[in-house]
Amino acid sequence: MTNQFVPLAELCRIDRQHVRPTDMDASTLPFVGVEHVVAGNGSIDFNSDSRVGRQKSATFRFDARHVLYGKLRPYLNKVATPAFAGRCSTELIPLLPQDGVDRAFLAHLLRRQDTVDFVMAAVTGSRMPRADMKVLLSMRVPLPPLDEQRRIVAILNRATRIERLRARAAERMREFVPALFVKMFDDPADKGMESATQKVPLGELCGLINGRAFKPTDWVDVGVPIVRIQNLRDPLKPMNKFDGEVHERFMIDSGDVLLSWSGTPGTSFGCFVWDRGPAVLNQHIFRVEYDSSIIERDFFVSAMNSKLDEMIGRAQGGVGLRHITKAELNKIKLPLPPLEAQQRFARIVRLERGVSKLAASGLEVVADLRRSLMANMLRETSHHLR
Repeated sequence: MTNQFVPLAELCRIDRQHVRPTDMDASTLPFVGVEHVVAGNGSIDFNSDSRVGRQKSATFRFDARHVLYGKLRPYLNKVATPAFAGRCSTELIPLLPQDGVDRAFLAHLLRRQDTVDFVMAAVTGSRMPRADMKVLLSMRVPLPPLDEQRRIVAILNRATRIERLRARAAERMREFVPALFVKMFDDPADKGMESATQKVPLGELCGLINGRAFKPTDWVDVGVPIVRIQNLRDPLKPMNKFDGEVHERFMIDSGDVLLSWSGTPGTSFGCFVWDRGPAVLNQHIFRVEYDSSIIERDFFVSAMNSKLDEMIGRAQGGVGLRHITKAELNKIKLPLPPLEAQQRFARIVRLERGVSKLAASGLEVVADLRRSLMANMLRETSHHLR
C-alpha cells in the first residue's frame, strides 16, 4: 500500500489550554514536567523529582486524548501519551489528534529518528535548544487509513514492550551485585560468618593516586585518550586526547581500579574497573593501588560502591558540585573478610558481568529491531521531508 504524505498539521493541532496557579483545580491536577517524561519511550515517571501540586507558574491542561511533545532539547525525544488528566510544563506541548488519527500512531511518528533530525535542523537556542512548532507541523508524514495505523501501532507496541522487559531485566541484574555484597559482608542483621568481618579504614588498605589536571586547550584529535568522569559513567562517551609528555604515574590500563571523587552527588561519585586500554587519567579521579594478597579487586570495587552515601556525606561543596578529600576518603571503613570469601564473591561478580553483557547485547538487538520496524512501517523517502 502506498501511503499518502501530508503535513503533520493535518494529523493534529496544538491545544494550549492554560491552567493558572489561581485556578480552582490547579492544586489537584497532577503536574507533569519535562523531567518526568522518560526519553525514547514516553513513560511518565513521577519519581523523577515529582512536583505534583506545587508548580507555581502557568501550565497547560491535558487529558488522555493528548500527546505531550517535549519541545525543550528535542534530541531527548520526549513524547508522552498520558492515561490521565493533568497539567504540564509549557515546555511540553499538548497535541490533539484530528479525527481519523490514532493517538499512539501520532506518538510513534513523533518519536522517529527522522522527526528528531527534522526538528533539530531548525531549533532555536544553542545551550537549551527548543523545537520550532511551526517547523514540526510542516513536516510531511505518512497517513495510512485508520485500520492500518492501528495495525502498525500494535506491532510497534509489542516491540516496545519487549524492549522494556529487557531493560527491566538488565536493571535487576545491575541491582544484584550490590544487594549480594550487603548480604554477604555488610548486613548488621545477618550474623553469618562472612558478614561478621573486621572493618578497616581505606587508608590502611590502599593508596590513591590523583590524575593530572588538563585544560580544554590541551585536547587534540590524535593522541593518548584522557579519562574523565563522564567516561567512567558512560563507556560509549568519546574521550578527549592529549599529545604531550605524560608521567607514568598518570597512565592507566585495562584492569586498573579508578575512584571518582568530585562532581554531582548521585551521578559522579563511584568506583570502577577500567577496561578500555591505555589512557591518561584526568584530575578528580584516583587510581587505586592495593595489595592483591589482602584485597580482591572486584570485592574492593563493590565495597567502595556500597559506601557512596558515606562518601556524599563526607563531601564538601554546595548542592550541585561537591568533592571529597583524600583524607576523608581514607577514613571510610570497609569490611575485610578472608581473601577466600572475597574471591568467592568476585567469581559471582564476574559471572554476573558476563550475563549483563549478554543482556545488554540482547537489549541493543531488540532496540535496533524496534527502530528498524519504526523506520520501515512509518516509511518515507527524503523528498517527503520538506
